[in-house]
Amino acid sequence: MIEAKVHSLAITDKGFVVMLKPINSEKVIPIFIDYLQAQSMATALFNYKMGRPLTHDLINSIFKNCNIRLVNIIIDNVHLDTYYSKLVIDHNGKNILIDARPSDAIALALRFQASIFVEENVIEKAGMVLDDSGETAKESDVKSGIPYNYQVFDKENSSDNTKKDLKSNGNESGVKTKEEIKKLLEQAVKEERYEDAAKYRDELNNLENLEN
Repeated sequence: MIEAKVHSLAITDKGFVVMLKPINSEKVIPIFIDYLQAQSMATALFNYKMGRPLTHDLINSIFKNCNIRLVNIIIDNVHLDTYYSKLVIDHNGKNILIDARPSDAIALALRFQASIFVEENVIEKAGMVLDDSGETAKESDVKSGIPYNYQVFDKENSSDNTKKDLKSNGNESGVKTKEEIKKLLEQAVKEERYEDAAKYRDELNNLENLEN
């Protein structure tokens, strides 16, 4: 098994997709998810709190209050574009494997900050190589209908949406308060602008680090 990280979220002609990138590998693994899973992953990635708990927040609370620990998740098989995964939980000192959809497993792993592992056969079957622009580099990958453009979380360059948000908040100087950044983050998540949300999250973290 190889540990993987969430590389990006994107909206495609087939719906939402989460990209996993195995550590020390040039390949990424695309897993299609629905809107609710995409929203759940985005809130965990950007530390955004919804007004009421989502399903994965509820499971997180149940686990913590019942002394259940999510050790890690394993994506162990793929067949005809369907992925299979398991939760590895620790309860009363015993490791238990629970069958789960990869989208649910990833959303929980993000909340628990648990490791994501992928079996090598899954990487071989479903992995694709992206070029520097974030586009699929193989003709066979293009034929699969995977989209070319991805919203990468660690991207630092500013966007037109950011400038519009600054103007709408009456602040064109580029210096934002913590509350302004939180509002921009909330709006970006609601509008599914995950690249902008990632940037606001980083700004908020940097500001909080300076305060500490």
